[in-house]
Amino acid sequence: MDKLALLPLIGGIYLLTRGMDARQAFLVYFLPILTLIPAYYDTKLISGIPEFTFWSSALIPIIIVWVVNEKMEGYKFSWLDVIIILHVVFIFYAQFEATGYKDAQKIIFREILKRVVPFFMLKAIIGDPKRRIKALMMITGLGAIVSLFMLYDFRFYYNFLDSIIRQLWPHWVPWDGTMSRYGFKRAAGSFAHPISAGYFFAMTAPIAFWLWRQDLFKDKRLGLIIFGLNVLGVITSISRAPIAGLLLGAVIIWFGWSRTKSLSGTFLTLIAIIGLSMMVPKFIEYVSVKRSQAQTQDQENAAYRKEMLDNYIEIIAEKPAWGWGRYTFPIVQSQKSIDNEYLFIAITSGLNNLAVYIVLIIVVLVRLVLFAFSHPNDSPQGRLAWVLIAAWISAIFTQATVYSGMQTTHYFFMIAAISEALVMTRGSAFLPELDPIIHTQKENNFEYNFSRTL
Repeated sequence: MDKLALLPLIGGIYLLTRGMDARQAFLVYFLPILTLIPAYYDTKLISGIPEFTFWSSALIPIIIVWVVNEKMEGYKFSWLDVIIILHVVFIFYAQFEATGYKDAQKIIFREILKRVVPFFMLKAIIGDPKRRIKALMMITGLGAIVSLFMLYDFRFYYNFLDSIIRQLWPHWVPWDGTMSRYGFKRAAGSFAHPISAGYFFAMTAPIAFWLWRQDLFKDKRLGLIIFGLNVLGVITSISRAPIAGLLLGAVIIWFGWSRTKSLSGTFLTLIAIIGLSMMVPKFIEYVSVKRSQAQTQDQENAAYRKEMLDNYIEIIAEKPAWGWGRYTFPIVQSQKSIDNEYLFIAITSGLNNLAVYIVLIIVVLVRLVLFAFSHPNDSPQGRLAWVLIAAWISAIFTQATVYSGMQTTHYFFMIAAISEALVMTRGSAFLPELDPIIHTQKENNFEYNFSRTL
């Protein structure tokens, strides 16, 4: 039954041979499979080649057609491409240094499909004025669908997106367990772990908010529903870091959309100083206990992360340049779960690659901030930039408490692609739906219902 993971390969070939172009197939075929089907169900065909998953089976024919037949249509080079490719090359070399070529070639195959291909293809899609809004609607709409299933799981303890496939799968797959808080199940949807689900929605909810506020859905109520469901996806995961990231993102959007940024900035600075002065000492006291002395499960989790940092810094110091490899780093005090993406990168592929990753984060953020400040606070392009800043900062904040695996890796690099495409196009005609005539009519509440002919 595990050969079911190859069905998307057949379906993708069928769609592409029936005339669908690769970028359209990426949106309407690959993204639903990536988002709605857990990424950890895989199958092995031949020894020595990487395993196939549902999402990789769907993506392979699409990328082949886009590169070979369509000559990477829509793609435009930027220096961020080089940073991302370097990041993946460093992952490969680190594993090669640790365990040799056999493991390294499997990892680079998977990481290219997870990081490079989604970034390149979505950047090409967002660069096309006719596809930009459709892409954002597809991402947030899929999030809304997952959130509906998570609402059921949250209350009734049954995950339709995972349990049915799990019963069919002939071999062991990870993440088989139930976690709960406050009498409710921590819903994970198709994202393997509740904190990963919350991390995904912390990135998509700000985009859904922008789509709703720009009236880009035919029915504004639909936009509000999709935004609300993306927010509920964070809440039903009952994961503190994504919830905090979402709130942080909301503050960033409020500041960015404000007409009086100097006043808003002063207010936020005062609140931050007061809040940090009160919270930091209590937080340090909270996590300073050992896991065995923790009084609650939440305190034990916080103590786990602090102990993890203390323990693995010594491991990193033994192989600082290229790390220990993905599967061969030593486990300290049974702490197999590395709940910190930055720590995970440093352990598995070294401080060199961590530096590249941080450069990637900073470059995307700086380019977005400069773009946002160069546009009026009420312009759709400027507001989208602030929304993407919120999503990006939510992501980099959450990664300090979770390993960025499964679908969240794809979406993290797709947020980078959306950001880069926005900056590269300088926001020009980013909203073809809102040309000056239509915009003026909306502002004056005019509806002529005339057919428009060029």
